This record gives sequence, structure tokens and C-alpha cells, in this order.
Amino acid sequence: MAEDIRQKQIRLTKELAQVKAQASNASRDEVRQTKDMTMGFPADNSHKPSPTSADIPDVVSLPPKRRGKTENIPF
Repeated sequence: MAEDIRQKQIRLTKELAQVKAQASNASRDEVRQTKDMTMGFPADNSHKPSPTSADIPDVVSLPPKRRGKTENIPF
């Protein structure tokens, strides 16, 4: 009797695995909507330099930020 239950359990696990495989294969065959993000971007993706203050009239920009000097701490 215990062996019959064990065989039944093995058979049911195999059937469950087959049903799961069939379900995943069925969902794989469905037509999916593409998520192509290239439609919103311009065709020319080359690098364009940022404008300097000389390129924009009547603009006074601040000088680039300097990094602070660190103290000479020996430890």
C-alpha cells in the first residue's frame, strides 16, 4: 500500500511537470507586443558639444568649480 502511494506520487509529479511544460510552451508561442524604444529617439545620435558662454550672447557664466586643497595630514 505504501508503495502504491509512492508510485502514485511519482506519477502525479511527472504529470504536473508535463502540464507546466505545456503551459510555458503555449505562452511562448503567443504574439507579444514589442517594446521598441527607438521610435522616440532622433535618428542622429552623434555627440553634440555643450555650448560655451561665448556661443550664447549676454550670458556671464561662473568659472568652473575648483576642488579644495586637502591638508597635509601624515596620519
